[in-house]
Amino acid sequence: MRGATFSETLRRNWRGALYWAVGMFGYALYVTVIIQDVDMLQQYAELAKSFKPGILQLLGIGDDMTALATPEGFLGFAFFSWIVLFLAVYAILAGLNITANDEDNGILDVVLALPLPRWQIVLEKFAAYALLLAGIVAVTFLGLLVGGRFSALTLDMGRLFVTTLNVLPSLLLVMGFTAWVSVTVRRRSTAVAAASAFVAVSYLVNSLGGMASGTLADVLRGLSFFYYYDSSGVLQNGLAWGSIGLLFVVTIVLVGGTLWFFQRRDVGV
Repeated sequence: MRGATFSETLRRNWRGALYWAVGMFGYALYVTVIIQDVDMLQQYAELAKSFKPGILQLLGIGDDMTALATPEGFLGFAFFSWIVLFLAVYAILAGLNITANDEDNGILDVVLALPLPRWQIVLEKFAAYALLLAGIVAVTFLGLLVGGRFSALTLDMGRLFVTTLNVLPSLLLVMGFTAWVSVTVRRRSTAVAAASAFVAVSYLVNSLGGMASGTLADVLRGLSFFYYYDSSGVLQNGLAWGSIGLLFVVTIVLVGGTLWFFQRRDVGV
């Protein structure tokens, strides 16, 4: 029956997603109300100037310190630079739940005994977790919206909405990569390590490349999904559709690779 895996995945995991959504709502609310006046933003910008440029790049702050003194610039540093890292944890867990966790627990062979093709199980689970991720992102923006009502600062909710929406393509890519790794290796622990390293290395490659403009490290930034996430650029200029399209294409390739490997491999018992 088509849709059965999708609905069952939602039924079994909506509570966990709700906990994540509440946590991200609280984080967004806190960040938007913590600054009570423009003078505090100026103090943050002055504090940032005391750090070395390399440290600032690792923290997600660019060379323009004056941007940190604006409401959007502060949120870009204090919120959007970190939210994708936080939610990448959920994306990794979701990617593991597509096949690896059931296989590691010895129940995937029972699932595959059902009259369902393998590709349908993978696609419906991926779609269900993608919907849950979209829900978490939506509630996260709701936290910014509510926080904006109580903030002393004037926030451009249109910019904040598109920047929050920009988080989703990167998270889907992380989930797709985790699902792909999970079907190419036998051990769940190996898949966790590989997916975690993928996120960490991508972050470091993008940060270190930003410190060395015009060098090989700068060129290698193109291999990091954080380079295409570019929350600061989206806050200033709107969505970069080329970057979003590339992230979606890579995600589709990863999901296709997951289907290909999963169709052709034996499942551990």
